[in-house]
Amino acid sequence: MKIAVFASGEGTNLQALLDACADGRVRGQIALVVSNKADAGAVRRAQRVGIETIVCPQNDHPSPDEYNAFLAQESKRRGIELICLAGFMLKLRPPLIQAYAGRILNVHPALLPAFGGQGMYGRKVHEAVIASGVKVSGATIHVVDEEYDHGPVVLQATVPVLATDTPGTLAARVLAQEHWIYPRAVALFAEGRAKVENGKVVVKPSPNEASPRLKRALISVSDKTGVVEFAKGLHELGVELVSTSGTYKALVQAGLPVRPLETMTGFPEILDGRVKTLHPHVHGAILLRRKDPKQVREAELFGLEPIDLVVVNLYPFKKTAAEASDPWEQAVIEQIDIGGVALIRAAGKNFEDVGVLTAPGDYAGVLAELGAKQGRLSVETRRRLALTAFRHTADYDSMIAGAWCGEKPGAESSVFPAKLSAPLSKVQDLRYGENPHQKAALYATDEGMSFSKLHGKELSYNNLLDASGTWDAVSDFEAPAAVVFKHVTPAGIGVGETIEQAFDKAWATDPLSAFGGALAFNRPVTKAIAELLSKRFVEVLVAPGYEPEALEILTKKPNVRILVRTRPPTKALQYRSIGDEVLVTEPDRAVTGPDWKVVSKRQPTPAEEEALRFAWTAAKHVKSNAIVLAGPDRTVGIGAGQMSRVDSVHMSGVKFKLWLRDNEGPKALVLASDAFFPFRDGIDAAFTLGISAIIHPGGSIKDAEVIAAADEHNLAMVMTGMRHFRH
Repeated sequence: MKIAVFASGEGTNLQALLDACADGRVRGQIALVVSNKADAGAVRRAQRVGIETIVCPQNDHPSPDEYNAFLAQESKRRGIELICLAGFMLKLRPPLIQAYAGRILNVHPALLPAFGGQGMYGRKVHEAVIASGVKVSGATIHVVDEEYDHGPVVLQATVPVLATDTPGTLAARVLAQEHWIYPRAVALFAEGRAKVENGKVVVKPSPNEASPRLKRALISVSDKTGVVEFAKGLHELGVELVSTSGTYKALVQAGLPVRPLETMTGFPEILDGRVKTLHPHVHGAILLRRKDPKQVREAELFGLEPIDLVVVNLYPFKKTAAEASDPWEQAVIEQIDIGGVALIRAAGKNFEDVGVLTAPGDYAGVLAELGAKQGRLSVETRRRLALTAFRHTADYDSMIAGAWCGEKPGAESSVFPAKLSAPLSKVQDLRYGENPHQKAALYATDEGMSFSKLHGKELSYNNLLDASGTWDAVSDFEAPAAVVFKHVTPAGIGVGETIEQAFDKAWATDPLSAFGGALAFNRPVTKAIAELLSKRFVEVLVAPGYEPEALEILTKKPNVRILVRTRPPTKALQYRSIGDEVLVTEPDRAVTGPDWKVVSKRQPTPAEEEALRFAWTAAKHVKSNAIVLAGPDRTVGIGAGQMSRVDSVHMSGVKFKLWLRDNEGPKALVLASDAFFPFRDGIDAAFTLGISAIIHPGGSIKDAEVIAAADEHNLAMVMTGMRHFRH
């Protein structure tokens, strides 16, 4: 449709119509701009984009009727089908009105028939509205007849009049409504859906209204990752974009046609943005069940415009609370999202008709489906998105509750809450669980993965347990250290001046068990280590980094899983399922307590003390009952997971004898036990291995007997007062 715009002022409504034609909301073309003032901003706007203009003061013609006849003639000569008045400061006369009967629209900054008539234009209208004391004003689009501000109404939009309003503030809000409803009214005529019958404008329903295509999306996000690209994709599919606040600004700055939310509600944001979307015209538009005739009639009665897609993510409460000194601070409270949660829940509840998106990671998939299925989302997709949405709000509520009961997000919890929620997202399905007949999957918190994989086969359930355990163990040593794990317990631990020395000592503890094990290093893996590993079979490597030459060598082995891990072991609560129940504990991140004391008659030598401290740290990571034989810088025999402590001592001795075949004895041989010795038999058995010092927590009712056995064998004995059971 060819459209002419008559304007005398700045031309902001002309610009709104130009934008609507450009982005496809109006199926028409502004072909002519007419003004009675040469200096009108509307003329400059038209000339900038190459639209023909006619500047013609009424005084250039003998009479108003001849002036109007001229305008009608010039409009018809150019094929104009619809005339839009946008602040045209002259009353139209019969020659033009009759020539374009029912095809001239005007915008008025109030709710006609109130505050219309001769002399009621621009600022004067708003002054009159405020002076009258009315509580509601707005904007009207009407068909022009021969009376001032008269003729059938096409569309109206309301704007509340506030007690603090000035003519200027009221005008700004009304103008925002004009810029949206004027193009909508013009679109009705351009599509042939609106015409005047018996003094009223009759609007035919859109053929698209009954279509299952997605027609309108509400977008309001805190995390704006990917939202501009997603909105562009929706616009290209013909979806109307509705938005508010920061999201609205971001989309407008990207050049997208975005409808301000207040044009749907007729109500501005209030209470410093605390209330934006909590309105019947928003939630009714989302919760409307399209297949329920009664609800459809009610929606028509109240002028609800259905919203088919809700794109929302919530205020960054977690980040704000983590950075705050007190979770009850006002800044933290303001990050509790109300409207966003309500939108998500409404859309999730009405998944039969509405899609809800809370994760930027879902944008691409939704766009692809809409493109492939003519703007539709399958019910399976809507169900999946609804489930994701409710999990999102559940996690959000749990986060707030956690912060307010003493859990600082991202920090160690000091309280076990009465209700515990662990927000986890699935990272991947695993090949199987501990055994091939068990299914398994890996989940992570919102903090993301604690490691990254550089190379190798898919990680298994058991690989991940070993990788986690060996990283925990190696992280307890400050000197360059290496740890070999097998079946979630150390097979060897070593420290040295270099990471290569540490590796040699750890591997030498038990080379047979190291076969197919998991290795961790607390320094980057070097080329020298990579060359040794290239000739050995290992399942998993964990380190804070890898030299380029090392990586080049290691990646030639297709099956070895190469992981990078830089974070220290987490202090977050740890969970273990026991069927229908879950055990929750603080992690064991301590090594030695304050009660380290020598209880034997003989004091340990410096070499023995160094070995005792090393052995004690190593024993912390061995499965109970745990016995570790060690020198100052390496393990030389490990007894793990036995039902009695005497059996663990025996197993450590077996491993030590095997170690002695290829190695010279350490300069100090000590024994560490993760828990106390209940009887002296463990001490007697340990003495036969050739040890000279023992470290254990103490605390048995037989401690005196155990100490006496140490003195009898001239062993130095240290009690730590701290137990390190590992089940």
